[in-house]
Amino acid sequence: MARATPEETFSEARAAMGRGDWEGVFACLDADNLRRIGENSIGRFMAGGESAVSAFAALCGEHGLPRETVDALRSGLQRMAESGRASIATMSDPAAMMQQSRVHQQNVAAYRDAVKGTLKSAPDLPRFTAALERALGGGSVSARLFVGEVVEDVQVDGTKAWGVRRGPNGFREDVGFVRKKGVWYVRLFGSRPK
Repeated sequence: MARATPEETFSEARAAMGRGDWEGVFACLDADNLRRIGENSIGRFMAGGESAVSAFAALCGEHGLPRETVDALRSGLQRMAESGRASIATMSDPAAMMQQSRVHQQNVAAYRDAVKGTLKSAPDLPRFTAALERALGGGSVSARLFVGEVVEDVQVDGTKAWGVRRGPNGFREDVGFVRKKGVWYVRLFGSRPK
């Protein structure tokens, strides 16, 4: 894992995806990207019914996350659903609806905090988010990400860099990079400054 340049990092991620190595790809991604991908994956598990939640709990256990994180997500999701239903039930009384709406907003915020707390508690975030993505069969990240692509026109500015991903069929998209502790990471959702 040299990744001393943005180009090396991109090449490493492309090679990992080419061999189906989700952990290798996710190790090349910026932590902010991993959290966004992880939040999406957790949402899909939690919305998938009891068997999906059980599968998620098993993955958390395999990756060293405390059982309490899954319990917090479950109870937070339940409180959020209950307060949402209560908000609808009070629609005929504007004052009660406003009060219940505030409770619902607090429950939504608490659930989001529980999701963020779950990801923070992962001892190895790239490995954990890769396992979630693989278990879901993809969805947040394409199984063809970086495959057949090149990065061009890379411009480095201190600990940040930007380039252009070019791929098959004329695909073209900006890509960002960030350097942390001497290692470059891909920032998928980064855009070139104007």
